[in-house]
Amino acid sequence: MAEYANVPYVDASVELFQKPDGGWESEWSVTKPKLQEKNALINLPYVIDTLDGQEIIVTQSNSCLSYLGRKFKLVGKDERDLAKVEQIMNQVSDLRNTVIKVFYNAADGENHLTKDLPVHYSKFENWLKQNNTIYTVCDTPTAGDFHLWEMIDQHELFAKSKGKPSPLEDYPKLKQLYQHFKDLPQIQQYLNKPISQYPVNNKMAIWK
Repeated sequence: MAEYANVPYVDASVELFQKPDGGWESEWSVTKPKLQEKNALINLPYVIDTLDGQEIIVTQSNSCLSYLGRKFKLVGKDERDLAKVEQIMNQVSDLRNTVIKVFYNAADGENHLTKDLPVHYSKFENWLKQNNTIYTVCDTPTAGDFHLWEMIDQHELFAKSKGKPSPLEDYPKLKQLYQHFKDLPQIQQYLNKPISQYPVNNKMAIWK
């Protein structure tokens, strides 16, 4: 979102290491306690910013999206648009919570692609038809579109890794959103940076 808004940012990604006993550790174990002193809810992801001259730390995925969306004016033009943004973010979270079971817990990936995913994609496809927009709120991206695109992209990669066709083939409006977003100059700029090449999931995931 910062790339799209042309706002400078610092990448605070943390490296994960496997211990000799098979467990995992990371720099997060050092960073988290310090941040926890300022925000008891701290988790990944998080955003640190300055608001009204004071530091603010925001955590949890949708809270970070909402905060950055408001900061970068990516929540539409009014309360009606904001309500749409929030609905999309939560629907995407439902999809993410479903696919996490596949990525991390060895749930049936084929069943997810053929049964679970179409339920979610149909909702997004029908939403786009109802709103008659390129993106989920209007014809330019809003906060929810960033999370939606990320989830679509992950499913494109996952399906390809399993030798399956693109899950988008039966969803023309969603496919258009995916390609239109990907072709944006700011997003192309981001996709050409090393940060965009990080693995989709943590090292302990079954599918990375």
